[in-house]
Amino acid sequence: MSTATPGHMYTRLAEAVASKGGARSVHGPENTLSRRGLLIRADKRARELQGLGIGRGDPVALSLGNVAELPIMLLACSKLGAVAVPIDAAHGERLVKDTASRLPLRAVVRRPRGQEAPTPDYGDDYGFHARRRLSSSLLAIDVLEPPAALREATTLPEGAELVMEARGIGGVVRDVVRTGTELAAVGEAAAAALQLHAGARLLCAQPLIVPRFFDPVILGWLASEAQLVMAEGPAADAVLPLSSHHEELVVVDSVRQLLELSRALKARGTTLGLTPVIPQASVPLGTGRALQATLTQPARQLLLLEEIGVLAHRVLQRGAAFEPAPGVELRPGAAMESGGHEVLVSTPQAAACRPPIPRTEPGAIADAPWRHTGYAGRFGKDERLIEVLGRDDGLVNLEGRRACLDDVEERMLEHPRLTWVRAHVEVDADGDPSLWLEYRATGQSTLDDLEEHAIGQLPPFMVPRRFERCDD
Repeated sequence: MSTATPGHMYTRLAEAVASKGGARSVHGPENTLSRRGLLIRADKRARELQGLGIGRGDPVALSLGNVAELPIMLLACSKLGAVAVPIDAAHGERLVKDTASRLPLRAVVRRPRGQEAPTPDYGDDYGFHARRRLSSSLLAIDVLEPPAALREATTLPEGAELVMEARGIGGVVRDVVRTGTELAAVGEAAAAALQLHAGARLLCAQPLIVPRFFDPVILGWLASEAQLVMAEGPAADAVLPLSSHHEELVVVDSVRQLLELSRALKARGTTLGLTPVIPQASVPLGTGRALQATLTQPARQLLLLEEIGVLAHRVLQRGAAFEPAPGVELRPGAAMESGGHEVLVSTPQAAACRPPIPRTEPGAIADAPWRHTGYAGRFGKDERLIEVLGRDDGLVNLEGRRACLDDVEERMLEHPRLTWVRAHVEVDADGDPSLWLEYRATGQSTLDDLEEHAIGQLPPFMVPRRFERCDD
């Protein structure tokens, strides 16, 4: 095994085992693992990866879903100094190819669904070395030789440990590259914001492949003594089997899923002492009241920026201001069209992005050490952030993920019979945002045809829920 210094994620767990022992840490559908058990499995996976030629600085895509092997593989990559790149397993084939076009992937770890899947198309310039089954698991790893030109064009920061996707203005996909120091800062901010402690269980049923969910869940868990519950599917399906446990349960999820969970519990006649957390900048206060009526604990809101991390938090109650995370400062910037002033932030969590962020976009430097967030906020006389009003740049939050209205419109205009489109956000009675599309078209363009085009061209969370044809 290499004697190189392991990355932050592995070191953090190893220190926890050395100082606090092997208490329960991860709960999955198949088993429960202690911290020591996680470390043993991560060591085993690291040896397997090293035997396949994976080493320091090598990007490794993880298309796994919310299973215990995800944190194990993250820790294994961290031990080797490799760079973990989580990818949505539900749409892995397309996303792996897109990622392989931006990053020189050295390996791809997948969890095959159903029959053995054919080798994905990584691009003509990639060399395919081998496919192996990782021991004592269903995981398959493809070992690749990335194109020399892509390797030369890709410069990752020293100590890079994690790469996550974030969508920018105009639909530009950026890779947020975090070093161990930045991971530590984000994790500590998340653990403090969620008030995680040894008796808490932390659960998220959303795919842990975007910073909005990964940061508070995976990094918050690593930075605390809380236990992690791995779950896939609707929040209600994940929470209800745990209802007999007395431990505090912290559920991080989208507005829609948390409201469905609340209704499911109400229909069952059950009240649980769980804390709902919405990692979304603008949340109606009525949503907090609706959740508290069933879940008994006040809902919490995270202000989180994909390019940076956890900025602030508050309880969803009238008059409650945002409390900045440890090491974070907020202040008002220039006036915004949507009202209020831009929220500027100073933080040690800021990460590098590829391609670099233009000067005026979220995450870019405004006036050192302050950075743009793109959020319009209302500040009190003491410059405390009272409310986040939205943003002016076309970036919206859908089901807890960032989307760009311009990108939706451009993708839809690739349809041969669409001549004009306009994407809009509408909010239902629960405060849940969704997209709908106005359009003009030639000939008889059926709704089924437009929906099929949208499903084929857009990520699932960006597909409009309804279409409305305008007069020509």
